Amino acid sequence: MKELFFKISRDYWRRRPPIGQNWTGGISRQTLIDSTVFIFAGDGYDDDRRQQRFVDRDLPLAASKIPGQIQTESSLLLCLAETSDYFYLQCNLHPEKWVPYHFCPTLIEPTIRSFSNGLFLLQSRIHENPLEDCYLYNPTTKLSRRIPLRQDNKYRCILGLNLAFDPLKSLHYKIICIWATTRRSSSLWRSRWRRCQIEVYESETSTWELCGEPFLAPPYVHFDHGIYWEGGIHWRGIFFDLHVRAIREHPGVMLPGDTGRENFVDHYVESNGYLHYITHFREEKSIMVFELQSDYSQWSLRYHIDLERASGPLSVLSMIRGDSEEDITLVVHEPGKIMAYNLQDKSVKELINFTEEAFHQENRIQFASQSTFQFIETLAPA
Repeated sequence: MKELFFKISRDYWRRRPPIGQNWTGGISRQTLIDSTVFIFAGDGYDDDRRQQRFVDRDLPLAASKIPGQIQTESSLLLCLAETSDYFYLQCNLHPEKWVPYHFCPTLIEPTIRSFSNGLFLLQSRIHENPLEDCYLYNPTTKLSRRIPLRQDNKYRCILGLNLAFDPLKSLHYKIICIWATTRRSSSLWRSRWRRCQIEVYESETSTWELCGEPFLAPPYVHFDHGIYWEGGIHWRGIFFDLHVRAIREHPGVMLPGDTGRENFVDHYVESNGYLHYITHFREEKSIMVFELQSDYSQWSLRYHIDLERASGPLSVLSMIRGDSEEDITLVVHEPGKIMAYNLQDKSVKELINFTEEAFHQENRIQFASQSTFQFIETLAPA
């Protein structure tokens, strides 16, 4: 099989129809110059004549079908807590209907462990021991690739699997696996700290490599769903620097003095090249959005939102950041609804109303940030 790569602009793929609908767009000649996303043509293009026909006929034919400028968009994959069903939402911030999302049928009961720039890292119960493998998965093409995990008698417990993929720099990706020892001293058991070891998989060489010395991780750090940003995998309070292969600490987050420190939830969100720390204070019904400086020097408070208008429980699912300061939106969940909250003009727009759906439960939060996955549709190979 031969691999044929084309460079297609990110704008084009962000304006294609939602996953699950027919694809009828085209590719302009100009987009072939604006190279930001790679398209893979594998099976079915292993004949030289068919490759040439694709370049000579299909691309020029498609070139006449694209209208003018469009807005860039991200997409969300939401997991329903009660049933583990997934729903797809294209974040054009216009009202939509639910689009159920179904994984490739060969992946049985998949669990999303990580996501990065349009690709997911899954584990599936295809085999009797699901910890023996993980799967690189493209939610747009539904193609997957099995990646065996290295077995180690000393480190047997996987705390997290994380994906680092930046198609603007390379088609190769890295998988960061955090192992924990099965044996701990009595003092570690009492404190719930874990002795960890990091191992990195390089897709370019298809090899695993242990990185650095073992380290102790506090109990509040969850190593799944780490955020890939600026050459590092970021978890709560710490990150793994892929350049020097070492664990580093984030600067502390300074909350305003009058802020209550109890009953709040927090998580990281990367959007449009920025890393955000979002805290939701449930009792005060307020949200704070911090931004990490590119030199890692401090977290800067960007927004403090008052949500007194919310009459019931609320969950902050994600944050969509556009190219301008006026284009920053929080995606929030109220019972029966998915809402878009514009951080600049304070406007609120209803995106989804699922009160008529069979799975709806009165006055219940059914989606959470840890089961909401933001991605940009891409045909990058899995």
